[in-house]
Amino acid sequence: MVNSIITEEDKRNLKVLAIELHEIRKLIEQLAETAVNLSDKQFLKCFNASQNALKEKQVDRYWETLEKEIDIAEKEFQA
Repeated sequence: MVNSIITEEDKRNLKVLAIELHEIRKLIEQLAETAVNLSDKQFLKCFNASQNALKEKQVDRYWETLEKEIDIAEKEFQA
């Protein structure tokens, strides 16, 4: 029978590997999702349309939208 000894350094290395393995697993899931999306023609069509809208500045920035909503709410409140 063989007794194995795990040192403190081994324990630290195992903890680091466990964290890195978790991160690698998340990256693989994201890569798989990207592959699915790239094979989905409807997704690509919508994605390309949104990219074109951004290039043509048809999409408001988030803060501009909030300012508009605040202005509307202030006018309604004052009325």
